[in-house]
Amino acid sequence: MVGQPAGTLYYGMASGSSQDDGNHGSIKSVAVAAQILEALAGSGGPMRLVELSRQLDMPRARIHRYLKTLRELGYVSQERNGERYWLGTRLFHLGQAAMDQFEITRIADRPMHELRETLGQTVVLSTPVNGEALVVAVVESETVVKISVRTGVRLAIPNSAQGRIVLAYAPPAVRDRVLGKLSARSQAETEARLEIVRERLYEFSSGEMLGGINVLAGPLLGDGDELVGILAIVGTTQDVSETPHAIAALQTQAARISTRLGSDAYDRLKE
Repeated sequence: MVGQPAGTLYYGMASGSSQDDGNHGSIKSVAVAAQILEALAGSGGPMRLVELSRQLDMPRARIHRYLKTLRELGYVSQERNGERYWLGTRLFHLGQAAMDQFEITRIADRPMHELRETLGQTVVLSTPVNGEALVVAVVESETVVKISVRTGVRLAIPNSAQGRIVLAYAPPAVRDRVLGKLSARSQAETEARLEIVRERLYEFSSGEMLGGINVLAGPLLGDGDELVGILAIVGTTQDVSETPHAIAALQTQAARISTRLGSDAYDRLKE
């Protein structure tokens, strides 16, 4: 998982027009099944067959064939006497196994704890997945009142510090898709902000995700400065701010992790 190329993190699935047969039919079938699972994962709840068909631009009969097989294998669950589908429990077990093998969580574990000890705040590790920041590990503060963040949560872009970091390093197609939904003025402002993120190697968010909560985040870069993860400090507006001390503490640990992942970006920042 270390140093995955952006093409892996943001890969484009097969289009709706791809066929199941042909010389590469099995590969296309896997891609279509993955599309369906990604759509269900990103829906936030059960989806109807007609919704999947519309979102994936595929015939309902074709999607139904895939859903039937995925349900038999335990990867998809179906509402009894209904047509709504959601992710199956087998995927949960696969996800747990993947987390156990996810190298960045092992590399980041000690730096995350040291950052928590330095600043006394909750520390969050996210990874870029399909243009979003997915929370994969959390080290909570030990204060009486603490900020908790659930693993598995996807942080939207561009309205979060982690999300903007993902967007700053995302492939052009992903950036264009997100920025294309904004007004011309907002698009220009966001593009300028993303350039600043890449230059200074951190981003700050105040009250964007939740009122009274601030986030200070930095990119974790791998070989070729590909984005592998995001390290963030999360706390109240009184406890987390864009101070030189907090930025230095964050970037010290982000640099430590990035060096292990194969990048010297933070060393170049000091030059």
